[in-house]
Amino acid sequence: MSSVQERILEQEMLDSASDQEAALNLRDITRINSLTGARRELLSQLGQYFSQEATFRFLDVGAASGDLASAIAARFKRSTPYCLDLQFRNLKLAPDYRIQADAFHLPFRDGAFEVVHCSLFLHHFNSDDTRILLREMNRVASKLVLVQDLHRHWISYYFLPCTRFFFRWNKITIEDGMKSVAAGWRRNELESILFHCGLQKCSKLSWHFPSFRYFIAIKIER
Repeated sequence: MSSVQERILEQEMLDSASDQEAALNLRDITRINSLTGARRELLSQLGQYFSQEATFRFLDVGAASGDLASAIAARFKRSTPYCLDLQFRNLKLAPDYRIQADAFHLPFRDGAFEVVHCSLFLHHFNSDDTRILLREMNRVASKLVLVQDLHRHWISYYFLPCTRFFFRWNKITIEDGMKSVAAGWRRNELESILFHCGLQKCSKLSWHFPSFRYFIAIKIER
């Protein structure tokens, strides 16, 4: 496995898992988003730009089970969440509207959504593809792009295997979780990607505990 010093991209088990195994993994990810405070932090981040009475369209890219979009809809009652994923099976529990599509070619006009978001998504790709994805998300956002992803650190790397008996994590959750952290980011790597996308000056990058995630808020400037 990884020493977490350098990024290592490996194919994850979820890609070839059965529908039942995938559902168990997605359930665990929902629990992780809650336990680590990642869901709460997303609501806090969004609250810096929109009041709870604001009307806006929210696109979650790589949404999977859509738990974060559901949390947005519950807090911001006048928002309209859209959940997009390449695998439609992942969207079974997601709120409407559910869209199966390729994140590299989002099927929307420029500025179609006030907010475009992705969580635990960009670490699946190399730096060149990550830049493409950020530009595409930026294209369809009119006000804000929000990104949250993993900090490549030994604590987050060993968190799932060390807590498996407490939380009964699924085996795919543990193996893919460790691979995901090994493919995660360091601050300077994210700053370099934002710089090469021309987004560094309009971006705010922050680190959060105990989720061990970086949050990037990109304010759209047209």
